[in-house]
Amino acid sequence: MPIPDAHRAVVEDIKVRDYLLNLSHPDGGAKAIWFHSLGYHRDKWQDLVDDLLAIAQNCTTFDTEITRFGVKYKALGTVGRSEHRPGVVLTVWIVEDDDPPRLVTAYPE
Repeated sequence: MPIPDAHRAVVEDIKVRDYLLNLSHPDGGAKAIWFHSLGYHRDKWQDLVDDLLAIAQNCTTFDTEITRFGVKYKALGTVGRSEHRPGVVLTVWIVEDDDPPRLVTAYPE
């Protein structure tokens, strides 16, 4: 069962391009090293966006938490580009009011 309303899920390009795939980012740099080892690169950031959206849309289970910001969903999935090893990633999504699910972060599991 996918995350509710996953067909409307949003992954902001700045989150992927300037954080998850930015080797120079003070907080995201370690994540970027890991994602790069799976074949993702900053100049082709849309590949990671597509694979993260697929997790929200195709996951079979997820954890739910009610927070003061909205409903948070955590879903595991496998990502990786061809010719590279796959990796298990935990994605975190938030739904505020009636907005679509929005990616908060993703990190190696």
